[in-house]
Amino acid sequence: MPKPRQTNPTTDAVTVPFPRVAGLVRQLTHDVRNGLNNIDLQAAYLQGILTDAQAGPEIKRLRGMVTDTAKMLQALSARFWLAEPNFVTYGAAAFVEDFQMRLARVLPDQATEVQWTVKLGKESIAADLEMLSVGLIEFFKNAFHFREDRHPIEVRVSAGKGRLMMELIENKSSIPSAPETWGCEPLVSTRRGGIGMGLFHARRVIAAHAGTLEASFDPAEDRLTTRLSLPLAGH
Repeated sequence: MPKPRQTNPTTDAVTVPFPRVAGLVRQLTHDVRNGLNNIDLQAAYLQGILTDAQAGPEIKRLRGMVTDTAKMLQALSARFWLAEPNFVTYGAAAFVEDFQMRLARVLPDQATEVQWTVKLGKESIAADLEMLSVGLIEFFKNAFHFREDRHPIEVRVSAGKGRLMMELIENKSSIPSAPETWGCEPLVSTRRGGIGMGLFHARRVIAAHAGTLEASFDPAEDRLTTRLSLPLAGH
């Protein structure tokens, strides 16, 4: 009778359900942010009672660092949780225009390098504007992070067959892996310092809006195309 295999907790892979990981991250970031808030309150108190001319600016800088870290943790926590969308009907053209303004606020240095071609009429979509915009911005962040030779990003938006289509077209001489798998698994990243949650969260947002995502690479044209599709309202 074969002996049972002995497990080694230090080397054996352990599969943990994603909701359990998400719960840990959200609780941990919540606790750390509470601690940072306490540090900020204490720094504000010191800023009010210290009379040293050099102390004030340094404490202000310290509080800024605490605030930036808290915002980073908040953004990280948000990637591990997806609320139920609050669907509201918008004109598709108005949604795209609003998204362009949001993109310019989030990526002010890169948004001007997006070449838009928008061909829309009076179509409408039902969407959670905030959630969908945050998800779509992840695709642009990823495109700009990995773009080659500062080529512009081309975006084509159109409607047909009951769907709103958005294509992101990037010049690429090569890609590290099959693009259709990008973002399918959480915590997988080729970006230095990345945690592998941006595109994963974006995919969940698209799915929550009954959307589809396709990505393909054409080595003959040195072109990577990401196609996003969302249902039009009433379809």
